[in-house]
Amino acid sequence: MEKILPKTIADLQHFAMTLNRDKYENIPAHAIPKPKFSDADANSLTNAVLYDLVHVRGGACYRINNVGVYDSKRGVYRKGGTRKGIPDIVGVIDGRFYGIEIKHGRDRQSADQRVIELEIKSAGGVYFIATSFSDYVQKMADVEQITR
Repeated sequence: MEKILPKTIADLQHFAMTLNRDKYENIPAHAIPKPKFSDADANSLTNAVLYDLVHVRGGACYRINNVGVYDSKRGVYRKGGTRKGIPDIVGVIDGRFYGIEIKHGRDRQSADQRVIELEIKSAGGVYFIATSFSDYVQKMADVEQITR
């Protein structure tokens, strides 16, 4: 039987609630944690996409934090140790590498990110930019269509 994949944030919340009911089967319904997902900002969208990749699609996927670290002794931010341009989410689903860049609002892909995109694609991996949950779902469907 084919798994029904969430197409909207509401579908994702329903999926997560069903998973929580199974996980906490001896807990009264009113006490089961209610998942909350959104794509209203980049952080919320990243969390929703990660949940889908790991819990719905069964992938091994991780959020990559590229921000600098505050050095309190010097009073400045130090460069992070991650290479510039690495996607916000990296992972493997069914043996295939995925690099997903999350962009929200006016945020645009940098030159470093374009270089990484070309490297991932030339190595046979999947790379795309997600601007909303529905955009992510459509791009995942496109990838699945191509790989069939």
